[in-house]
Amino acid sequence: MGKEVCIRLDLSRHCIETAIRKRYNRMVGEVLRSPSMAEDTARELELLKTCLETFDFGRLRMEYPPLAGHSSDVVELEEEKPQRPRLRINGKPVENS
Repeated sequence: MGKEVCIRLDLSRHCIETAIRKRYNRMVGEVLRSPSMAEDTARELELLKTCLETFDFGRLRMEYPPLAGHSSDVVELEEEKPQRPRLRINGKPVENS
């Protein structure tokens, strides 16, 4: 298995849900244009898809104000375990469940 997937999300203009959805859609478009996909790209796409399917975005935005957008905080999405995404705000883990 390749290196750990860690995605830094820009929430300066969008909330967490929009940022993840835009990145996912952009990556799907890139893959459709160039079907040969690197393992890292496949893992990142799968991680983003899992987030879109499992995160309670409303709760996350309410409990963690930086995730509501218009924030300069450092927000990272990483793969804690396969199929287990974890968010960090300024290095501190966010409870997803």
